[in-house]
Amino acid sequence: MTVFAFIAWYTDHGATVLQTASLGMSLACVGLVRYELATGYFPPDHISNFTNQEGIVAVRGTVIRYPDRRVGKLNLTLATEQIYTDQRVQPTHGNILLSLIELDTSFQYGDELVVRGKLRKARDRRNPGEFNYREYLLAKNIHGIMTINNTYQIKKISNNNGSWFLQDLVHPVKSYLEKFIHSRLPPAEAALLSGLIIGERGQIPSELNQAFSKLGVIHILSVSGSHVGFVMLICIGMIGFLRVPHRLRVALTISALFFYAHVANLEPPVVRASLMGGLFLIGTLFERKTDVYNTLALAALFILIVQPLEIFQSSFQLSFSAVASIVYFYPKLRDSTSVKRLYERARDRALLRYSIDMMLVSAAATLGTLPLTVSYFNMLPNYSMPANLVVIPLSFLAMANGLLAALLDLLWPALAELYLAAAWLSLRVMIDLVEWASALPYSQLEIYTFSIWLALGYFLALWLLFNFKLSAARRWSAIYVLCLANIFVWQDSCQNRNELTVTFLDVGQGDAALIRFPDGRHVLIDGGPRGRNSDAGAWVIAPYLKRQGIDEIAALVLSHADADHLGGFPYLMRHFKVREVWDNGQMKDTQLCREYLSLVDSLQITRRALRAGEVLDDFSPVKIFILHPTERFIQDNPSRLNDASLSLKMSYGDIDFIFMGDVEEAGEQALPQFASLLESEVMKVSHHGSRTSNSAQMLTYIRPQVAVISVGELNKFEHPHPEVLTRLHAYKSRVFRTDRDAAVIFTADGKSVKLVRWK
Repeated sequence: MTVFAFIAWYTDHGATVLQTASLGMSLACVGLVRYELATGYFPPDHISNFTNQEGIVAVRGTVIRYPDRRVGKLNLTLATEQIYTDQRVQPTHGNILLSLIELDTSFQYGDELVVRGKLRKARDRRNPGEFNYREYLLAKNIHGIMTINNTYQIKKISNNNGSWFLQDLVHPVKSYLEKFIHSRLPPAEAALLSGLIIGERGQIPSELNQAFSKLGVIHILSVSGSHVGFVMLICIGMIGFLRVPHRLRVALTISALFFYAHVANLEPPVVRASLMGGLFLIGTLFERKTDVYNTLALAALFILIVQPLEIFQSSFQLSFSAVASIVYFYPKLRDSTSVKRLYERARDRALLRYSIDMMLVSAAATLGTLPLTVSYFNMLPNYSMPANLVVIPLSFLAMANGLLAALLDLLWPALAELYLAAAWLSLRVMIDLVEWASALPYSQLEIYTFSIWLALGYFLALWLLFNFKLSAARRWSAIYVLCLANIFVWQDSCQNRNELTVTFLDVGQGDAALIRFPDGRHVLIDGGPRGRNSDAGAWVIAPYLKRQGIDEIAALVLSHADADHLGGFPYLMRHFKVREVWDNGQMKDTQLCREYLSLVDSLQITRRALRAGEVLDDFSPVKIFILHPTERFIQDNPSRLNDASLSLKMSYGDIDFIFMGDVEEAGEQALPQFASLLESEVMKVSHHGSRTSNSAQMLTYIRPQVAVISVGELNKFEHPHPEVLTRLHAYKSRVFRTDRDAAVIFTADGKSVKLVRWK
């Protein structure tokens, strides 16, 4: 069908709407088939079918990509060949990601390895709006991950098993450049130049990465169109000295682009730019003008044929939308009356004309990519346009001088030092400028609530604005304004403000539940875990709150002072307006508890130590009953932190939610004094479903219709215990687990409770 539609379209330049639609629909069908082949059925021997199995497995395979070096970690992509499970050897195929943590290793592309460890799927989207790491890896054709912490888990069998082109040409050049840069420049400058030249940005310090992102110049760190353009200019300039024929010059430049795309790991932006650059150069051979939109579409088609899932990735979308918007908006901005006047004034000032052009290009790219930027990064950089005026030239100087220094070091080391010094100066100025400018007031505007409807409305408004001279656009502008006014007037009326919403967030092995009361206030029960390299408050809870438009928390409720419940609170207290904190008054002698108490004092947050028997009417019509602990229980059990967990029940009409913290056997024995009050429709299962909690007697009192277990995937405690699950099923409770079901959301109207599906 596609072939016939294309022939009909191509042979009739006055193609009918039907022919064009047929071609478009045919291409869409081909795309859907290609997508299904990439994501649908995997044969039984595919490596994805062996992920998330219990126990240790051994996998044999070959490293198929250049090692990705990061701070304290080395990532390797392994094409699997065999898997060893339950004393069986099975052939397999498909790629996995190996993360080697703080190991002194020298593995390279083409090495054949045997690795041992837990093979698991990457984390998917566990909470609404969260980044889906699993889909990101799947777009790169990676179907599982394994963490390697010890040298005995990994063994090299052989080497030189890769493509001769990559192994003998591309990677030696890339390895030489990487070693040269890191051996001759300070760490920050070396990491930045590696990102600029060869696309290896894993060693750039996170603070510097964030500074580039806040300033809106993060695109400089990703090899894309500007970098490929720099390479083209350098190649054309160097080849021009040789005075070779034009055809040979084009062939050599295209070869250089092909080579450089492989050096930069064939990421979508560099592939797109290289294809467009190559097609432009080929067009010069035939003296034909290249249509940018057609070239852009051809580049996108090529990438999506190879890897269709790239269409859902931010790098693909931002790269193509930036080019398309520059092509569309730049001429319109340049031809506007006010800009023409600026050009007229800058007629004899080259630097000013350059500045105007760069500002227009930056503005055009920003206009077209703004919804994507806000959606993916939740911020709008305010100084990106003036920053690009300086950062782009500095990055070009750093790249050009760095590449020349690396080349001259092989021929004339003394001269290479001069170019290297110039590269260092450009990098140093760039780093200092970015760090200074990103710290300025109002350098960015955080925007977390941005839907697809807002994006569509934005693009419609943009089209109407730039085509306002058309009579049709003027008429549609009036309709658009009226629609906006209606939405503004009626949006509050369309929202149900009489619901109680309870969201059990997936924070791993810990607890965090957000309650939205009918009056719009929010309470967070527990804050998830905090470890050496993780903080549920910063990574999970805060982004979720911001995506929900929440900037104030009425109360943080701490069930007890263990790190898997208290961990996220310090970050939240620093970054949100917190009115009160509720706890049981029992603290531990830990740095985390001291930090919590210090913040309560320094931020002047009201602290309430609650006791069994209290009834809180602060959130009427919802009543909060404190069930545990009593003062006497804490005095008699000073070291039993779990058993002294603050336990409470929320009642809204006929619907009850009960939160048990980590109460264990001793604590449960103190609860029957409230036996008649314990029955609840929804229960937050105590202590992540441990065997020492949730006794049959306790469940007899609660009789939950729904039980939610907050638990981490493949946790070392093996929670929840099978006995607890058996007890819950005996009461015909519907069990939800955050390790399997991700975040669980309920709404209640006072008469019934509903599960909200978001995945």
